Amino acid sequence: MTDKQLNIDQMVILLSSGIAQRRLYFAEHPKIKDLGGDFIAHLGKYLKATEQESLFIGVFDGKLVHDGHFLVGPSIAGGQLIKFSGLLHSGGFLFHEDVTAQEISSFLGLAAETKEELASLAEGRALFEFKGIVNINPSAIYQDFENLVREEDKTIWKGQDQSLGHLDSPILVYQALFDVVTSAHGSAALNRTLDIDNARSVSEYLLQSTQASFTDIIQMMHYPDYDSYTVGHSVRVATLAVHLGSKLGLNDEELQELGTAGLLHDVGKSKIPDEILFKPGRLDNEEFDIMKSHARLGAEILMEHHAATALDVAAAWGHHLRYDGGGYPDSPAWAVRNNLTALLQVCDVFEALTSIRPYKAPMSPRKAYEIMLENDGAFHPGALHVFIRTLGMYPPGNPVRLNDGSQGTVIDAGVDIERPLIRLTQTADGQAIGVENDIQVDLGAPGSQKLAVEELLGDWESVLA
Repeated sequence: MTDKQLNIDQMVILLSSGIAQRRLYFAEHPKIKDLGGDFIAHLGKYLKATEQESLFIGVFDGKLVHDGHFLVGPSIAGGQLIKFSGLLHSGGFLFHEDVTAQEISSFLGLAAETKEELASLAEGRALFEFKGIVNINPSAIYQDFENLVREEDKTIWKGQDQSLGHLDSPILVYQALFDVVTSAHGSAALNRTLDIDNARSVSEYLLQSTQASFTDIIQMMHYPDYDSYTVGHSVRVATLAVHLGSKLGLNDEELQELGTAGLLHDVGKSKIPDEILFKPGRLDNEEFDIMKSHARLGAEILMEHHAATALDVAAAWGHHLRYDGGGYPDSPAWAVRNNLTALLQVCDVFEALTSIRPYKAPMSPRKAYEIMLENDGAFHPGALHVFIRTLGMYPPGNPVRLNDGSQGTVIDAGVDIERPLIRLTQTADGQAIGVENDIQVDLGAPGSQKLAVEELLGDWESVLA
């Protein structure tokens, strides 16, 4: 991937994720300001490298286009941007070199606030002008496909090449997942139809990415902000579930269905008031009863959609049901528990324990396992056993320090759950090891018996310090 393409990808991600974040933060929030600054920095690099005065990102038939090429990967990650363009009757956006961070913030705010389709592009342009956005211009819709796209891309666009190589960046995969969950929760909150087919399509990208490199994709999912944890939680649960299902030998169709159910399992939380969902303390009994209703609400939302599968509904309904029949919501005695829901439940609880929340710091994987194992009857024994065996004490994607002082990233669990396979990133004397060297150490190998993981680095170290 060229630096030019990387800049385009990053700018699309900044805009699309920024629209989602603008729904969480006010216009002058430091996160929104920083995002605007980051976009302008990338835009400046791009314009300098290409010797241009503006950047045009087009939208044609639901896909992003730039410089005559379809941006297949960014299109999947850039759903928020594509949707906004559609509401404006626009064929894309022209970003001028003089655009300011304030204009980017206003653009994100307008995109986040626009819920209904405008009457015309002229109305959209007038709205931009009213908001003081003069250096971002919505363009007219393209009518001439032949002149818009280069010849080599036309075959791809006709559906002949839907290979997943177009989405080879973990950043793009993560943003695509984040976007589809954000969209589902937003639609459910407004009583609109969920795009479950899109969720299933993005789940296919998740499947291919986890099979190619679970380590790379899971590293993208350590999010630090509790106010985005509802969406991030679903993304990570889906990723863990697909990885676990793959290790169990599920076929691709089952894995895709499992990933989709993981992405949508918490959609009922869209109906929970923010003051309860993001309360920075423990919920009282009344608040907890309201929170518990999200499982039932999620199942009801999904049952209204013909595209939802039985597993989608079962996952929403049953991810807080215990193996011994406890938990919530109350279920009739004759109800049959789906085994894949049992897998999702293990992933759901582990993710919740090991991530930051408004009311708690994250736990280490070891502590999370201890709590889960001590909770008799909570989990399907086989599912919990396979989960621990698959992730090990040092789950893939996490940075560790070895007892000789070297550092690395766990890339797979070993036969011994205490002795994983590690890709070294730093030598014992502190010298960085480039990814091109790909030096791996299998702590389970006979020649590595003197080495051991001394410390798990990253989120747990920084938060618990």
